[in-house]
Amino acid sequence: MPDHIIEIKYRVAFGLKEIGPSIFAAAFCEALAFFIGMQTDIPALRSFCMVAGIAVIMDLIFQILIFIPCLILDHQRVAAKRYDLCCCWKSSNAPEKPREDIVRKVYNQYFVPFVFRKSTKALTLLITACLCIIGGFSCTKLLRGLNQNVSLVAGSDIFDYFDTLFYYGNAGPPGYVIFNNVNYTDPENLEQMELINAELAALNETI
Repeated sequence: MPDHIIEIKYRVAFGLKEIGPSIFAAAFCEALAFFIGMQTDIPALRSFCMVAGIAVIMDLIFQILIFIPCLILDHQRVAAKRYDLCCCWKSSNAPEKPREDIVRKVYNQYFVPFVFRKSTKALTLLITACLCIIGGFSCTKLLRGLNQNVSLVAGSDIFDYFDTLFYYGNAGPPGYVIFNNVNYTDPENLEQMELINAELAALNETI
């Protein structure tokens, strides 16, 4: 920041000139990725991508049109010695010098030296290795598939269907009997199909 730029609005404008393109490019790429995800055939994922893409664009607009003007107004409030909650009243004993940043002082004095210790680095590597090992062993315990009820409305017919299938379908995936080149107008064929269905339904130990 050049020293000759003193007024706050020009300082903010200079900062936006430096980082504005990066913010716009990041928001544009994120929104574009979500909008490309809307091409999927999954309804829930399509709705999520649409809402997320719009949210990213609106967040960029609010940052440019609301956050930055509010930042300038807040700086003018501080310069005018007005209270933050009750900005209509001025403070007669407002300090001229900025307050001491206690958090930054404690952070630089205690936390930063602790992080850069050799023992802290070794402990961090050890914890990371343990988490990687635990994650690797946990991969063998992952269940295939996803419970459909997490994306359905509780109490609906589809929810009850998948709930019943989840509790009573632990024997394995459902089996299907497919008949090819069958004349469904022949009563004898229909009788044989009903007989096969009855025999399969009688296998209570496996079905």
